Amino acid sequence: MPSNAELAAILSGFLPGYEPRYAYIVLSRLLGSTQALVISIGEAVLLAVLLGLVAEETWELLLRLSTRIKALRILVRRIVSAQEKARNLIERYGVIGLSLFVAVPLPVTGIYTGSVVAVLLGLNKRAAILSLVLGGVSSVLIVAVLSELGGRIIG
Repeated sequence: MPSNAELAAILSGFLPGYEPRYAYIVLSRLLGSTQALVISIGEAVLLAVLLGLVAEETWELLLRLSTRIKALRILVRRIVSAQEKARNLIERYGVIGLSLFVAVPLPVTGIYTGSVVAVLLGLNKRAAILSLVLGGVSSVLIVAVLSELGGRIIG
């Protein structure tokens, strides 16, 4: 049975902006690298599939709520801005382009934003899910490698 801290770290991987890539860092300190990697990759796949399936509905809800909630208006503006940045990459490279966009472990480039960008650019659900899974898993792997390298260099 996981402790409260472990459970909180696992659940944090499903939060927008945090996602599995950053949950890995906390999980690796609590559970070890291998277990954290397995959990984070599983979360990335699950989140990518779920968001790929409900992205259109989620975007519509976000737009409706953003008319009443300032923080969501700001988020919508950031997503639209990210869409413009991703447009050339995706139009040029398709599924791989969106995967690369999602994989970059920077703010506003994760699975949540990638799912909305896929909708805004008209990708079908199958292509969107494939892109989100590839990008989400790649992002976890990038953060894991950087985290492990940083840990060895520093400590």
